[in-house]
Amino acid sequence: MTLFSKTALLGLALLVWNASAQVPSREEKRKAKVREEYLKATVRIHVPTIIADSLKAEIGDTNLILVDVRQPNEQIVSMLPGALTPYEFSQKFKTGFPKTKHVVTYCTLGFRSGEYAAQLQSSDLPVQNLEGGILAWTHAGGVLERDSAGVRVNTKKVHVYDSNMQKWIALDYEAIW
Repeated sequence: MTLFSKTALLGLALLVWNASAQVPSREEKRKAKVREEYLKATVRIHVPTIIADSLKAEIGDTNLILVDVRQPNEQIVSMLPGALTPYEFSQKFKTGFPKTKHVVTYCTLGFRSGEYAAQLQSSDLPVQNLEGGILAWTHAGGVLERDSAGVRVNTKKVHVYDSNMQKWIALDYEAIW
């Protein structure tokens, strides 16, 4: 084999290797789609956000209050551990909000929770919206729970409101609509 042939073969191998290294995986494409749709949906909502990986590190913090703003039929399928509904949140803190606590709101993608977070922010509550909602949470490998006869059990199911969204959820979770 000539030096030119070896160089050409090495160049071709490097080109193929680089091309394959730059192709996003199916999971990365889904995660990117969630972020893209979140940014489009919330372009007019101006509240602080938190990414799913950062929230995952905070789960279990006694100063964290999660509020799931989705509808009851969505919450029945799954919720983040310890999350409250907006009604439960308003009942629990109707006499005042402790200064040490902070709120993270979420929904399926982040639009409805972003609107709710804006309402809380206008009341001077420390609040963040989960960027990408429960869909982003699945990409962070976050735990989900559902109620089973009064007991919280882990699940991999997530309610989505559009069958196209099943293409956005992390691959090891199941979309229910």
